[in-house]
Amino acid sequence: MIDRFLYLVSEGVRSFWRSRTTALATTTAIGIAASFVLFIAVVGENLSRVINLARDQYEFEVFFDSDLSDNQAVEVAEKIGALKGVRSVSLITKDRAAEIFEQEFGENILDLVDGNPLPTGCTVTLEEPAQGRLYVEPVIKRIQGVTGVDEIRYQGRLISMIERYYEGLLAVVTALAAAVLFGTVVLISNTIRLSIFARRDLIRILKLVGATDRFVRFPFMIEGLLEGMLGSLLAAAVSYGFVEGANYFLSLFTHYQIEWHAGPVILLATVITLFALFGSMRAVRKFL
Repeated sequence: MIDRFLYLVSEGVRSFWRSRTTALATTTAIGIAASFVLFIAVVGENLSRVINLARDQYEFEVFFDSDLSDNQAVEVAEKIGALKGVRSVSLITKDRAAEIFEQEFGENILDLVDGNPLPTGCTVTLEEPAQGRLYVEPVIKRIQGVTGVDEIRYQGRLISMIERYYEGLLAVVTALAAAVLFGTVVLISNTIRLSIFARRDLIRILKLVGATDRFVRFPFMIEGLLEGMLGSLLAAAVSYGFVEGANYFLSLFTHYQIEWHAGPVILLATVITLFALFGSMRAVRKFL
């Protein structure tokens, strides 16, 4: 049984080698197309990491009414902390605000004006969503509805813009991946069809001597599987080269580097290989 399996695998490798011109053309086309998808996927994964980092560090300031006492300010901060979407609240009293002012500007505000005009307030950090975009505006509206809140200062446009670009990038990756997988099936099917046509006389002889359909089809399926695997390896190598090239140009302007992770590469390579196998099975069932 094992000898028979090894024989069929070796026949598949020989079939690949016999039609190496068309097989290599197919492998190259799959590899180059998939490499662009992999590169965009790697960039998207890095952008996701940047978004998560920005979410983790994102906070905004809430200022309270100037006539609130310290106890009332604590109550307002507790109400804000209990709101949906709020992760943590740090109360900033008038004295603490004066300390922050002196740290940032090197001046004691009490030396500049009579009394402490700085308002009591707090800094708020938001809970990260399990999935999807971080929506700041609904939380802002809830905080504005708390009695004692005077003003809210936040810069939510940047993170919203990054997340919009990220969602658009995901849509592009999905569309390109679907196109590459469809193209893989078509290319592999056509290549196997040509290989079957080139060996039609041998196939006819094998069937005349009693070879089963499975025996005849298996080498062509191995051929398609090899094309998919080689195309995946080529895509991984080219996408890695893209990342290294991008990092070289990034190093001229910034210290940020794109990280090349094996996870999305292995996933897409596996899917491409499976679709290549599907394409070869489709061809042998149709033409044999």
